[in-house]
Amino acid sequence: MISAGEAPRASLLLIDDDLPICIGVSGLIETMGFTSNYALDGAEGMKFLEEHPDTDVVLLDINLGAGKSGMDLLPEIRERFKHVQVMMFTSHDSLSMGLESMKKGAADYLTKPFDEKDFLKKIPEVIAKKNMARLNELYFGILIHDLKSPLQCIVGAWEISKTYLPDTLTEAQRRVVATGDAGIVQLKSMIDNMLSVAKLESGTYPVVKEEFCVNRAAEEVLSPLRLQIASSSRRIDAKYSHPGEYRIVSDKELFARVLFNILVNAIRYTPAGEKITVRFEQKENGEFKTAIHNPGSYVERNHREDIFDKFASVYLTRQGSGTGNFGLGLTFCKMAVEAMGGRIWVESEENTPSTTFSFVVKADGSPL
Repeated sequence: MISAGEAPRASLLLIDDDLPICIGVSGLIETMGFTSNYALDGAEGMKFLEEHPDTDVVLLDINLGAGKSGMDLLPEIRERFKHVQVMMFTSHDSLSMGLESMKKGAADYLTKPFDEKDFLKKIPEVIAKKNMARLNELYFGILIHDLKSPLQCIVGAWEISKTYLPDTLTEAQRRVVATGDAGIVQLKSMIDNMLSVAKLESGTYPVVKEEFCVNRAAEEVLSPLRLQIASSSRRIDAKYSHPGEYRIVSDKELFARVLFNILVNAIRYTPAGEKITVRFEQKENGEFKTAIHNPGSYVERNHREDIFDKFASVYLTRQGSGTGNFGLGLTFCKMAVEAMGGRIWVESEENTPSTTFSFVVKADGSPL
């Protein structure tokens, strides 16, 4: 038994279309020291969460009989109530579904009939996940704020220092200066990504739709990166599905930043002497596709969604994954592409290690 006096009572919501189960399980959960409520379908459950956003855990029946199924409702809950943890409630003959739901964002699952011991074993870990998510978000905000001031000092001092350099530098000296410039650009990009992720998560990032030339926007990103990697004999090739200018209606800044972030990751994993290929394609359905291919890296199949998660680098390292550290840039990329009404995905080849990141955005000015 969990004493309510030892800690604040955690709040749970059971969503199940079987009224006797709702009454019985909710009552049992109450005797364990939790606050429990129930809803008989997805619409009722979502309304409850809107009115009680501080709910800690949703116990969600996979096989809801009316309206949306539990599997359909799961991603909607995770998207709209990011701190709420979801435990799927499944019958004994649907254990595979329980495991599948965890891949889609569920914190854990329980089987029917309700097992009190299993629940008491799993619920502390699930609530701890919610608390950790809140702590991560708080730390994230503090980190962004604390990084801005020292970066401004570094940039100012670096620019002043360069004014005292002689007009004639050796090749080695020029490489050192170029390395410093590139490091500052990447550090700025990291902090910009942190700020943008926070704004995209809160819905306060201003997405600006305008007509622009993809060729010119791409070249503004590609030119400095080509200079950066020239000394290692690596190169970046841009290929277009047809000649001439590509003009699309989307957010130019977001588009360029997504391209930059993916290319920076591609450069990290591309061996010396190899090339990165960027392909641009105007689709007939009003979408514009960009694909960035690089040799030298492999993303395991079961981690091709995980790498877009905010804390994927830490998670994958702790899991002992062979997947490399792709950084926060990919989290920004996914959120930015979705803000432009598009989608992003990754494909990878293991035998001859290579990776292709592709993203499409709405490019015809239609509503997002």
